[in-house]
Amino acid sequence: MDPRRFMLFRVAFSGLPFGELEAACRRMDAGAEWTPAFERSARELGLLAARATREGRRGSAAQAWRWAASGFHAASLGLHLLGPGLPWRRPTLRLRRLAQGAYRRALRLDASMGQWVRVPTPRGDVGGYLRLPPRGPAPLVVVFNGLDSLCEVELHAFGDALLSRGLGVFAADLPAAFGLRPRAPVYAAEEVAPALADWAARQPGVLQGRLGAFGVSFGGHMVARALAGDPRFVAGVAVSPNATLDGPLIGLERMRRMVALAFDLPEGAAVDALASAIRLEGLEPPEGALLVMHMEEDRLFGPEHAVAFLAWGGERVEMRSWQAEHVGTSRVHDWLPLAADWLHERIHAEANTKLTGANSWVATS
Repeated sequence: MDPRRFMLFRVAFSGLPFGELEAACRRMDAGAEWTPAFERSARELGLLAARATREGRRGSAAQAWRWAASGFHAASLGLHLLGPGLPWRRPTLRLRRLAQGAYRRALRLDASMGQWVRVPTPRGDVGGYLRLPPRGPAPLVVVFNGLDSLCEVELHAFGDALLSRGLGVFAADLPAAFGLRPRAPVYAAEEVAPALADWAARQPGVLQGRLGAFGVSFGGHMVARALAGDPRFVAGVAVSPNATLDGPLIGLERMRRMVALAFDLPEGAAVDALASAIRLEGLEPPEGALLVMHMEEDRLFGPEHAVAFLAWGGERVEMRSWQAEHVGTSRVHDWLPLAADWLHERIHAEANTKLTGANSWVATS
């Protein structure tokens, strides 16, 4: 699949209204570059949000700010289309900050969307958004980012599928930690998993003792690490995960940019050093169950990565395959409901829980 089409599938999934998606495509067909085409859509949606706010329509304003966040994030994906040597870091970070700001405006207008929280861990605070279903206590699923996604955009969309099944969601601002100052990126989810589980156990609206994890692409790698780090992570779904990151992979310009962006690294030797450290090998095998969703047409993390996951996790790993590209962007309507159902069933398998009442939206430290 060509890069632009792949990215359009991502943008559509993230929730950008079709009219603005089509308008951005028309601008590109007329000669505009990707980034300005989508930034204009984002700003149009921001104007829509501002008008709704002035008119006292808070719910509509919150919705429009969420759409604007998707638009700014879509614009940031233009880094993948820039040629070698062109400046990409500052423009990309600017657009991601705008996406975060738009999402947090929506949050202030609509508290039911969830709340931003900071979880203390041995590696420093982990930020993220806690979202709980109306009734609880609910099992919690920690959702991890890939290298170029945002918890305000893609993770919100993934979270909707989990919430609809009565699962709570913690959209973790990892690995990149874009929402914290100073940033403290973390890929070793096994080192923060116990602290995340301890924090979840203190939340009044969260079912204790049984956590799930979900992630796509590099986020799937972090799912495996979370399961390796604490047995309270009883089930995880990893979609198109990587087992390693070095070798030919880190030789790709696109991959080097994503690693440098996510881990706040200068381009060069630091990127190679980090990539060589990221591998499943040496991790403790998981006690929980792991579903690996492999895409047969994945040109980024191919079958060798799926094989490595099976070798690492043994009988704890279940594998399912789709005829689709990396992370199955064109088939997300097929695999995402299955992933959400699988997590719901696995987490509830031993818990035998009952919903007891209205859930609490107030997180505790």
